[in-house]
Parts: sequence; structure tokens; C-alpha cells
Amino acid sequence: MSWNERKYKEYMRDYMYKYRKRNVGYAFIVGDLLHYGHLHFLKECKKHCDFLIVGVYTDELTETYKRRPIIPFEERIELTQALKPVDMVVTVHNRDCTPMLKYLTEDGWKIKYLFHGTDWNPDTDEDFKKSKDFIESIGGKLIQPKYYEGRTTTSIITEILERYKNGENVIGKQR
Repeated sequence: MSWNERKYKEYMRDYMYKYRKRNVGYAFIVGDLLHYGHLHFLKECKKHCDFLIVGVYTDELTETYKRRPIIPFEERIELTQALKPVDMVVTVHNRDCTPMLKYLTEDGWKIKYLFHGTDWNPDTDEDFKKSKDFIESIGGKLIQPKYYEGRTTTSIITEILERYKNGENVIGKQR
């Protein structure tokens, strides 16, 4: 049984007692090179719910639509779980949230909110549209906090490459 599965069983036991009638939200991220943009998004999500479940994309899923993550999946799971706004983390294998939302609701979770930043549009992204349609079909709502443009994983990688290209020491002192 993986860390994620063990934690899920613990959360289910506690949830059924503590959070049965509360507002539960579901957000999803890659969470690579964890930065302020991730934290800002999750803090915004938490403003709308009492219990925030965050799905973290597997390396394999992430590679289907962008680059391979730098931080390994298991580390991204633990880093995400350690963030204050996050109450529970689950593994995500599909860009369409419907399978995970179905799994969670069939397991007793009362998901009221689906969160994703404004960088994705349900009118142009088929998987995101399916996710939006599903959350609305169970009486929930899509909430899209404004996408934080100040710091992204891509901007961090670009800055490191630019600094390296310009001859700046990006590694630091070696011992």
C-alpha cells in the first residue's frame, strides 16, 4: 500500500466524523518546483471550503501535455501535503477530473467545489469542460481563482537558463 493510499484511508476515517456536513473542495496541480504561485492558488481555493483535497498529477500524465516534471512524483505529493491550505492529497492519472471526482463522491466525499486557475478555459479544453460538467451535475460549482502570473515553474526554469547563458553561477559553491 503506497503512502497515498494509507493517507487516504486515514482521511476517510476522520472525514466521515469531522467533515460530513462541511464544504469540500477539489483542486489539481502538477506542483513541480513548488513556488509561490502554487501556494497562492491553494490559499485562494481554501477561502471557499473547509476541507481542500488536492490532486497531484503523476509524472506520466504531466508528460502527455507538457514537459517531464523535475521533482519526482512522490516528493511532489509530500511537498503539497505539507502546505497549510491542503487537507488531503490524491494521485491524479487523468486530465479529466471526472474519474477522480466520481471516485471521491462514491466514497462518501461531498465535493461542492472544483478549482482551477483562469489559465484553463472549459470552453476550449475538452477535459476541463467534462470536469466542469460533472461537478455541476452533482450540484457543485467550478471556481477559477485568477491565475498568478508573477511566478510559474516555466518562469523559474527560463530564469535559470538565462542566468546560466549569461555566465552567472546558477549552481552555487561546490564543496
